[in-house]
Amino acid sequence: MQQPTDIHRTVDDLSPEELAQYRQQLDQHLQNRKVDEALLQRAWQTAHQVATMLYEDFGATKVAVFGSLAGQKWFSKGSDIDIAVWGMPSDLYFRAVAQTIGFSQEFRIDLVNFDNCKGQFRERIQNQAVFIKKNGICLVTSTRPNCQVTMIKREETNVVNKEELIQRISDGYTNVADAVRLIGEALENIEDAPARYRRSIELEIARYLYDFYKQLENIFEHIAREIDNALPAGEEWHKTLLQQMVEPRTTRVPVLSEKTFTELQDLLGFRHVFVYIYGAKLDYEQMLKNAERVNKIFPSVSKELDAFIMWLKKQEND
Repeated sequence: MQQPTDIHRTVDDLSPEELAQYRQQLDQHLQNRKVDEALLQRAWQTAHQVATMLYEDFGATKVAVFGSLAGQKWFSKGSDIDIAVWGMPSDLYFRAVAQTIGFSQEFRIDLVNFDNCKGQFRERIQNQAVFIKKNGICLVTSTRPNCQVTMIKREETNVVNKEELIQRISDGYTNVADAVRLIGEALENIEDAPARYRRSIELEIARYLYDFYKQLENIFEHIAREIDNALPAGEEWHKTLLQQMVEPRTTRVPVLSEKTFTELQDLLGFRHVFVYIYGAKLDYEQMLKNAERVNKIFPSVSKELDAFIMWLKKQEND
């Protein structure tokens, strides 16, 4: 049977034969995937360098690695280094985020202010956190003086577990839903807010919009790395990644419909603006329109992500 080429078809549109082919290809891919130990070593070195900067330049009280690097066997070429920071006010946090952009030529750094995290995302960080102590424990070999070297114990098997992949994507979906809920609450609050509080609520909404797309993009990155084995690179990688989610691959069905892809493109543009033009230079009128748009498009995003997760679960149970 030939690979389907119609990028408009999602899970519900595919035949049982096509779904079976995807299942076979996905199983083979996950069984063959291995951990790159040298890559892990370089990633931990970079994480320690970032932690040193956060402690010394921004006054962080605690720094921890979480996500795929903390789990180690999930970390692969193109993975982000997820770092949580404690004790940093918002103005310093955004400056720190700016410093992490381009910090490493090999790895992207995703810096999270733990003090602002809530719900299941906060709980996930707490469960996964591997702390890097100030002037103390390094989790990899380091040339830095007075550094105690400790390696995390690895699991015996390096084969990627499909159940864990499903859980990571499901957790990401929960984070997306949380961001949508916060956007809705903030939109309600801003209607009756006194003028002196309006800008702070607008900044909150902007941050929640960024979180909405970032959490979606985290899901897409998991799929691109672990299933497609092809995470885009270069200046246009965000746009390419979104497009990739509309396309069928030998190992999976399409994640998004063409219509949802089109609706998300404008929000991708806002993500770029938020990262590089934060604060007074943001177009708040357009930002509020984007917030309203999220409420309108989330049902379709939710339906398609849920269908993809259910497809993965069916593969796990078969």
